[in-house]
Amino acid sequence: MKIVIGTILRNRYKILQFLGGGAFGETYLAEDLDLPNQPKFVVKHLKPKTSESDVLQVAQRLFESEAKVLYKLGNLSQQIPKLFAHFQENGEFYLVQEFIDGYDLSAEIIPGKKLSESELIQLLQEILEVLAVVHQQNIIHRDIKPQNLMRRQEDSKIILIDFGAVKEIKGLLADTEGQVISTVIIGSNGYMPNEQANSKPKLASDIYAVGIIAIQALTGKLPQEFSEDPQSGEIIWQNEAKVSKKLASVLTKMVNCQFNLRYQSATEALEAVKSLSSFTIKLQKLVIPVCLSVVVLSGLIFAFMNFLKRPATVVKQPAKSESNLQLVCPETSFLSQPLASKPDLKIGNSEYYGLSREKGTGKGSVVFPDKKTGTQARYDGEMKNYKRNGCGIYTVNGDSYRGQFQDDKFHGQGINTFKSGDRYIGQFENGFFQGKGEFICKNGNKYIGEFRNNKLHGKVTFISQNGSNEKIEIWEDGKLKEGGKIFDCNAGK
Repeated sequence: MKIVIGTILRNRYKILQFLGGGAFGETYLAEDLDLPNQPKFVVKHLKPKTSESDVLQVAQRLFESEAKVLYKLGNLSQQIPKLFAHFQENGEFYLVQEFIDGYDLSAEIIPGKKLSESELIQLLQEILEVLAVVHQQNIIHRDIKPQNLMRRQEDSKIILIDFGAVKEIKGLLADTEGQVISTVIIGSNGYMPNEQANSKPKLASDIYAVGIIAIQALTGKLPQEFSEDPQSGEIIWQNEAKVSKKLASVLTKMVNCQFNLRYQSATEALEAVKSLSSFTIKLQKLVIPVCLSVVVLSGLIFAFMNFLKRPATVVKQPAKSESNLQLVCPETSFLSQPLASKPDLKIGNSEYYGLSREKGTGKGSVVFPDKKTGTQARYDGEMKNYKRNGCGIYTVNGDSYRGQFQDDKFHGQGINTFKSGDRYIGQFENGFFQGKGEFICKNGNKYIGEFRNNKLHGKVTFISQNGSNEKIEIWEDGKLKEGGKIFDCNAGK
């Protein structure tokens, strides 16, 4: 049963808002009434399945041990939330932790979107640096996934949250012989290796999870969509992403089915990833001077030949153009928290989570059937009168839209990323591309200009995938005026 908003715990912590939860407990935003300005904290509520005395004794012991671990880790690193208090009331357990203002990595690692190799190496270093602090204390996190890695708004650093061991308290039961046992396998499907699923986690189990996140970011696929070798059980992914052999080798080692063949700690994995970064820098230092020499020599030859056959009239090429749109909604608008086991409110086929019941206004999540695709859609963000209004993220069938909404429709500025890999950045009106925008095709072709009702209309700059062909075109209702070519991503090949 959820804590009632307004409840004051320990005569000090006033519950302000339900943040999320599930089978293992609930998380709330609270304020500390004893301190000046009533600073905000996160309160985690844990309750064993049974109130039997033997179970409560084991839960108490686990709770105290876990609180010591969290307190120690929070003081070792500024990228792990600090523990400020832990207490027990009426057989239920509470942790009071630092509130992190930011968003989790599911807002960055989006289905259909692929990170570049350099972007991924940077992300891996950020994750492994904080995980190394945990592993150096011989502690296993056990639930590494995008939702438990937050990007702090203040400094954009990765914050590691939600340590799995606390969840054991929720799963404690007494068996038929009176022995207290844990019924919980801690971890998340897709990110959990075999040994962890068999209740024998290692430090290398966390490395497997980080490797899965990396492959997810490179391929744009969810872990459940990965292919596996039917004989070895190893993940098949290299055909889905273009990366160097060195990076592919590091990731393959991270997600090896056999834990003893993986990197054995985050420190070891971090060294391997850092070597990738230094290798890239060395390669750049070697390649750039050589390339410059070739370019200079080629340029001199080309200039001389061009001088010999120079025409009387020189045609000036149009300068490259960009949409230069600054999105109104900050990245922190795109929060995507794990949903509770039950919705807070259900209206028709729509299920609402974390939303204020006062006229359905505020920040929250809603899950509902999408009429066009016939699949389940999800929205996380600002709402008014139970409709999508403000900044948020909408995902359905592999497509995603991040930006401004008005009365359940894309309206304003945003980014539409398609399952196909195509992407539109620009202005929307009543759900349509409308106004200035940039359409970037999966093949690299780019159209920059005016859109009307999802179609190119007016003066448009076309830039081919390798930048070799750039020209100004005039379009009308999705058709090129000269030649009648219809707007599609294969045009200009």
